[in-house]
Amino acid sequence: MFNLLVNTRRPDVSFNRNGKIRLTARVVRMLSMSPGDSINIAVNDGEYLLHSTPHDADDSLRRFEAKCYPSKRGGGKHYCANSVRLCRSLLSSIGCTADKVSFIVGEAVEMHGKIYLPIITQYQL
Repeated sequence: MFNLLVNTRRPDVSFNRNGKIRLTARVVRMLSMSPGDSINIAVNDGEYLLHSTPHDADDSLRRFEAKCYPSKRGGGKHYCANSVRLCRSLLSSIGCTADKVSFIVGEAVEMHGKIYLPIITQYQL
């Protein structure tokens, strides 16, 4: 016996080798993100932690990598970002050769006053 639907859970975050990053509304809510915030990945004891850095009005003249914006016009809650360097470094550090990989994130963890989401890299979708 086998199931026709092998995986019924949708991924929370997707990384493309060309630099495109997609975040679901669940991730955006958990990180309390707003348009213009940047994302980054911290590595702690072999665990990859996704976090956001808030956008300040004073930083309007600077260029930030992995700056997030809504993927739909009219108030969509899914966000996109672009960072070739971030995507390729993550994919190479986990040993993935695919052009696109998607992951599920775990429960939010607060460290040093910042919210981090663990990326479950062992379970690629």
